[in-house]
Amino acid sequence: MVRQVDDVETLKALSDSLRLSIMRALMADVRTSMTVKQLAHSLGQPPTRLYRHIKVLEAAGLIRVASTRLVFGIQESQYQVAQLALRLSRELLVEPGNASEVARAFAATLDDFRGRLINDILAGRLGPEPTAATGTEPPGPTMVMVDKVVSRERAVEFRARLDALMTEFNRPDSVDEADVPVNFLMMFWSPRDQ
Repeated sequence: MVRQVDDVETLKALSDSLRLSIMRALMADVRTSMTVKQLAHSLGQPPTRLYRHIKVLEAAGLIRVASTRLVFGIQESQYQVAQLALRLSRELLVEPGNASEVARAFAATLDDFRGRLINDILAGRLGPEPTAATGTEPPGPTMVMVDKVVSRERAVEFRARLDALMTEFNRPDSVDEADVPVNFLMMFWSPRDQ
């Protein structure tokens, strides 16, 4: 399920790179749930740093408690994401009063993505394209940045194709098929003349 974000409070919850990391960790396998301790271990953070962020995400309905249990008399919750993907509503993005919150959410997303990309580059985890002979390695990286002026019809058609691609990309794979980690950031916008 893709959730459309159309309120500023949810946008604020998404405006922190650590909260985005928590969401990403939980979205890695939407069939599972994790405790704060498991999330902390996965993210290399102390559990005490995550509790406030978990509460913000839960209050925004971005994550939910999947189950609870008593551990030495203390209630321990298992969390899972409440959706497969997020899409920001057009109305939320274009409302002038939301500009600073939209900018913060995009900055957090870009910071998070940039940090993971740099870590993978420095750790040597970006490999070349597989050769036709082996074909066993995952696809190599690609990066495209385009500033171009096109016709209105072409811009609308291209956006529709990107939307279709994202719908396909967000379709869950079976457990047996899901074996290649993929990082994908797509942005498309057409600035208006002032």
